[in-house]
Amino acid sequence: MRAVLIAMSERPGLSLDGSTRGARGRPLSLRQLDFALACGCEEVLALGDPGSREFTLLSRAARARGIVVRLVTDAHSLLGLLNTSDELLVIAAGVLPESLQAAKALSAGPGVLVLPADVAIPAGFERIDWDRAWAGAALVPGSLVERLAELPADSDPAAALLRIALQARVPDRRLPESVLADGSWVLLEGGVVPATLDGWRRRQLQTAEPHDWTGKLAQAALKRWPAHLQPDGRTIAALYAGSILSLLGAVLLAWYGKPALGLALLAPSALSAVLAGQLRMIGSGPFAQRDKRSRWRGLLPLALDFALGLCGALAIDGAWLGRIFPPLVLLIALHGRAAAERPHSLAILSDRMVLALLAAVAASLDLAEPVLMLLALIFLISDRFGGKPPKQG
Repeated sequence: MRAVLIAMSERPGLSLDGSTRGARGRPLSLRQLDFALACGCEEVLALGDPGSREFTLLSRAARARGIVVRLVTDAHSLLGLLNTSDELLVIAAGVLPESLQAAKALSAGPGVLVLPADVAIPAGFERIDWDRAWAGAALVPGSLVERLAELPADSDPAAALLRIALQARVPDRRLPESVLADGSWVLLEGGVVPATLDGWRRRQLQTAEPHDWTGKLAQAALKRWPAHLQPDGRTIAALYAGSILSLLGAVLLAWYGKPALGLALLAPSALSAVLAGQLRMIGSGPFAQRDKRSRWRGLLPLALDFALGLCGALAIDGAWLGRIFPPLVLLIALHGRAAAERPHSLAILSDRMVLALLAAVAASLDLAEPVLMLLALIFLISDRFGGKPPKQG
C-alpha cells in the first residue's frame, strides 16, 4: 500500500497573474492530492488543523475517490500507521506538483526527487549538497517511518523523513531543470511568488492555434482576467451557464424571426464555453480526474453546432426541406476533417465563433442560403482534393 503525507496550511489557490494573495481557487493540497493519486497512493495522511476549511475540502475530495483520510498532528502520529511493506509519499508544504516526469520517476519505487542545485536553490528549494537540491517530494519505504520515534514529536515530518531517507541511501530520482522553466514543478513559500511561476503562467496560457480565433480571443481575455476572479467552480459554472443561456437565446431569437441576431448571439456562447474550459483546466491541473459533469460539458460543442444549423435554417425562406439542407450539409462538411488539417484560411472559417458571425452577416443581407451552400461546397472540395496524400506502407 502506498500512502501520501500532505501538510495543510490553508495555502491559497493560484490566480492567472501568478499571484496567490486573496486567491480562492483550489487549495494547493488538492493539487497535491491529484498528484499523489497519479502516483498510485491509496491513503492520505493529512497533517494540520482538523477544523480548517482546507481539511474539509481535502477530505471531501479524497472520499469522493474512495480514498481513506487520516489526520496526523505531529511526527509521532505517523508511528504505527504503515507496515514495513508500505510506502509513504512525502510532499513538502508549498510544492505545486504538475510534472508528469515526476510522477513517472516515483512510479519506479522509493526515491528522493532532486533538482540541479544551481537552478533549484534560487527557486526556493532546499539544498542537499553541493550539486543537489531536494525537489520537495520523496517516496520513502514504510520501514523508515518508524525512525521518527528517535526525533522530537514537534519535528517537521517532511524534513525529518528527508534526512532519514538520505541516511538510508534511498536512491535519487533526478528531475530535469526544464520542470522549473515550464512551471510544472514550483515551490510557493509564504505566498511569495518565485520566478519559476512565470513558467507556470506561460504554460497555462499557451498560445492557441493560428486558426483558432475563439481560442486566441479567450487567451487574450485570460491574460487580462481580474485577479479576484479565480478559476474556481463558481466562476466556471457561471461561464458555462452563460454559454448555454446565450445558445438558448440565439435559438429563440431565430425562431421568432430574428435569425441574424440569433446567429450573432452564438459567437459569445462559443467564446464563453472556451473560456470556461480553459479556466477549468487551469484550476484543476493536469492530474485532476474527470468528474461526471465532464461528459455533459462535452455535449456543449454539439449543442452549439445544432443551434448553428437550426438558426441557419430559420434564416432561409421556403419549405423546411430546402431550409434544412444547406446548414445540414455545412455541418457534415465541418465534421469531415479536423480544422488543423485544413488550409489556414479554411480552418479559420471552421472556427464556430467566426462561422456564426459570418452567417449572421449573411442572414442580415438575406444571403444565408447561398453563403451556407458555398461554405459547405468549399469545405467538401477542400477535404476531397486539398488534403495531404496518405502515408504509404
